Amino acid sequence: MIHQNSSVDTKKLILGNYKIETAAYGTSTAGTWVNLGAGIVNSFNHNITKYDVQAGNSPDPIEGISGETFTVDMELIEYDASVLAAISCGGVTADTTSSSTQSVLKAGGNTELTPRAYKLTNRRLVSGATKETVVMVFKATMDTGLQFTAKSDNDTDPIQTMAVTITAKLDSTLSVGSQLFTVTKPIWT
Repeated sequence: MIHQNSSVDTKKLILGNYKIETAAYGTSTAGTWVNLGAGIVNSFNHNITKYDVQAGNSPDPIEGISGETFTVDMELIEYDASVLAAISCGGVTADTTSSSTQSVLKAGGNTELTPRAYKLTNRRLVSGATKETVVMVFKATMDTGLQFTAKSDNDTDPIQTMAVTITAKLDSTLSVGSQLFTVTKPIWT
């Protein structure tokens, strides 16, 4: 037997992709966010590590979460030294030359990563009103250094993308239950 929904509630759908922004860890003030430009968010993953404890004289185990992270995979399409420095968590730095005609990306010798906050915003126009779904990641670092694959000028799609994976860890300065991420989605009437 096949069970299917008789209809789809379009008010609960999320269409399109996300604007990708970053700011210093602990920042959520408007105007402090750096727009990372064109890109695409490929996936979100809330990763939990479960534990269970069962007493010898108890029928049911006690289950809980011993650890959790939140991973976001994305690709940046437009990027320069300032954008790459903003997302690298201190792995690289941007420097503008005295002529102001080029930016220089520098790397090597850094030993510590500085967490960043990330804000991903999906905007949808519904009946003339803008509705936004916002994913806030409070404390994250990149999983790897900068990576991209160069393409041929004659490739069907010659645009190089910069693959980025960030992993958020618990921010103990926030309340328990909201230390990793939030997803704020409007309730439509």
